[in-house]
Amino acid sequence: MSNRLQLDRELASLQSLIIEMAGRVDEQFADATNALLNGDTELADTVIERDDAIDELEMKIDEQCERILALHAPVAVDLRMLIMAVKINTDFERIGDHCRNLSRNAEHLVDWPGLIVKTYIPEMADMARGMLREVEVAFLEEDRLKARKVIARDLQVNRMHADNFSMLVEMSRSHRERAEVVAHLLTASKGLERISDHAKNVAKSIVFMIEGNDIRHRGLRAESS
Repeated sequence: MSNRLQLDRELASLQSLIIEMAGRVDEQFADATNALLNGDTELADTVIERDDAIDELEMKIDEQCERILALHAPVAVDLRMLIMAVKINTDFERIGDHCRNLSRNAEHLVDWPGLIVKTYIPEMADMARGMLREVEVAFLEEDRLKARKVIARDLQVNRMHADNFSMLVEMSRSHRERAEVVAHLLTASKGLERISDHAKNVAKSIVFMIEGNDIRHRGLRAESS
């Protein structure tokens, strides 16, 4: 078997592992948000228990990247794919961590079932989930336009988190008996905002993988040029 053919097979295996990771993280996110919004502590426990499987898959993907680098010393577009696979893998694993943390907040909201719907948390969850699914498709189809749309949508999630922060701080001042639950709502809102950030990071990695154009920290590059 030629080295090129073997490399192509190794890269295809790597792509399959990343797609598997994306699917598992998407399932975790769906269950974590359902547990949070519905006060389902049993489902929350399931999400927490499954986090180890996400960590194990992260290590498997890293090992595949190391194997390809050691055996094939890839260059050009293949090397770019490898670099971005490592970054995407890390972002997906971080999303998995935030899903676990969202689930841990669920038990603290059970006694206040009507409070979460007064925030933008349900809307943030819907938008962040949509972003996550879009980056999955963008990666699978190598679609840079879909990836760029995900990047643009992150600002909307950021604005909703800022609105939540203001609203919940005011609520804690006017209803001191809600201080503890407000803290958990703020944590959940921040977790969703971070999931959106990681989805955006994956989208930026996809753009770089396809175009070879690094669109991170563009302000810093403009200052140095």
